[in-house]
Amino acid sequence: MFKTRLLLLGGAAFFLLSISAGQAADAPTVDELIDKLQMKPQKPGAGLVTNQKRPPTVKAGRKLTAKEREAVAETVRRDDLPTADLEVYFDFNSAAIAPSALPMLKTLGQALANGRLAGGTFIVGGHTDAKGADDYNQRLSQRRAQAVRDFLVTNFAIEPEKLMAVGYGEDQLKSVDEPLAAVNRRVQVINWTDMAGK
Repeated sequence: MFKTRLLLLGGAAFFLLSISAGQAADAPTVDELIDKLQMKPQKPGAGLVTNQKRPPTVKAGRKLTAKEREAVAETVRRDDLPTADLEVYFDFNSAAIAPSALPMLKTLGQALANGRLAGGTFIVGGHTDAKGADDYNQRLSQRRAQAVRDFLVTNFAIEPEKLMAVGYGEDQLKSVDEPLAAVNRRVQVINWTDMAGK
């Protein structure tokens, strides 16, 4: 019924105007998010490579450097960590969560507090499109990721130290060929449980 896509708004002024009313029907269910974010069984031989870089330390309240953010992204790709992209709406040029985002955040909160994911460690990553200056997009994405994290910790039984906010700005465009596209403005949730213990 729902697609699993987490989208955080970036810096584009007209994003909210471009969202069609029917998109709410594409929002994932709690069960779909749980399935998407559950750890996958390790592949045979996984973890045996000794020359892999140690994953960066990601802690609640600690902002990562550009190099650390890049290392997190590389770890997610290399280890095929479970992720989900969701649509989370904000007012233009603001980290205040729009009322239209509340149903999606409630679904995400219910999924993360569910027994199948509870106790896991997750990163809430904020992404923007390429409109605007790099440093501005970085700060905006961090504030928006933090706003989502704070909402979830405040409203659901999620341990604060188990949910970290990381802003990526425009560094990881989902559609490199369309740097201003709405698909680039997203929130990405990453299951960091296995990496947190390393």
